[in-house]
Amino acid sequence: MRMSKEQLEEIKNEYGVDTLWSWSRVNAYHTSPYEWFLSYVKHEPEDRTDCIYGTVGGMCHDILEKLYAGEIKYEDMLPEFEDAYSVARDVVELKFDRNTPEKDESLASRYYENLEHFFKNHDMIKENMHLEEFTTINIKGNILQGYIDAYYHSGEQIVILDWKTSSIYTGDKLINNSGQLVMYALSFMQRGYKLSDIHCAFNFLKYATITYKMKNGKYKSSNVERRLLAEKLQTPCKTWLKDGGYDVDEYLKKLIDSNGDLSVMPDDVQEKITVTDCYVEVPLTNELVQHWIEYVDDTINEINDKIELYKMLDDDEVFMEDEEQVAKESYYHATLSGYSANKHIPYKRYLERLEKQKNGEIW
Repeated sequence: MRMSKEQLEEIKNEYGVDTLWSWSRVNAYHTSPYEWFLSYVKHEPEDRTDCIYGTVGGMCHDILEKLYAGEIKYEDMLPEFEDAYSVARDVVELKFDRNTPEKDESLASRYYENLEHFFKNHDMIKENMHLEEFTTINIKGNILQGYIDAYYHSGEQIVILDWKTSSIYTGDKLINNSGQLVMYALSFMQRGYKLSDIHCAFNFLKYATITYKMKNGKYKSSNVERRLLAEKLQTPCKTWLKDGGYDVDEYLKKLIDSNGDLSVMPDDVQEKITVTDCYVEVPLTNELVQHWIEYVDDTINEINDKIELYKMLDDDEVFMEDEEQVAKESYYHATLSGYSANKHIPYKRYLERLEKQKNGEIW
């Protein structure tokens, strides 16, 4: 349940702070200080509301929350998704890509196929799920507040989940995007749980995990987009179809026609291959927790310093980012940001410079 303004004020008074921070409020500053300034200091309304990514993520969260809260049945998930997706695309006309219709249609098709498969095949978690639970985290006297997507108890262990409709995180990208989950882990640590008893994982809804037995007896796993399951399952299926003396071409055609449904395979082949939801666990360590504590603390201090300077100078330039940072986030500004170049001055300057370079006016 979401906290009311009155309840949030009580929490501020309890901790003796003027501001309750959130992960998004902290992290957004690093994407674009000027956008942060427009949103949180000037409270400037967004002038671009045609991006669908946040809407898709929100609708998927809502459907899963309803499922685990017992408000809908398993078979209701897909119709709920289809209805919400249709409204977003066909009625509100939200876009995956604002600039290229062909790319927008391609992305829309891929997202729909992946998420349609998820809502048909989601592996329900059997443990009692805690959903959208409010929590606070004390970071050196600054208080973060947030809502944990889901968590459950597994014996003495706590498993914290974040449902994601984004592209999958691996390697450094996983670590660099682990901050919010680590903060939620810290909230449990501040309640007395040991770090070793806490597990954090992303469930990447657009992906599935294929695990199959190899001829040497070992098992191999890979994470693939759900729309590509039929293609990616062909190699392990072919191996075991041959081993069992089956008509390989016949069964592979069934696999393709069924969009990767393993139930069309012989029982002895199915036994060697599984398809499950795609979970990617964050490797929690004390060092990682400390890294994100410092990240949050340093960010809040930098923001507060800039706010004080802005109050003294009354000059928007205090929050202006340089061209290098705008260029680094150019995809975000073009596709995801709620502010157009009409309001986002650094992005406007960046586009004007690109135009002058294109016309040979500057080098």
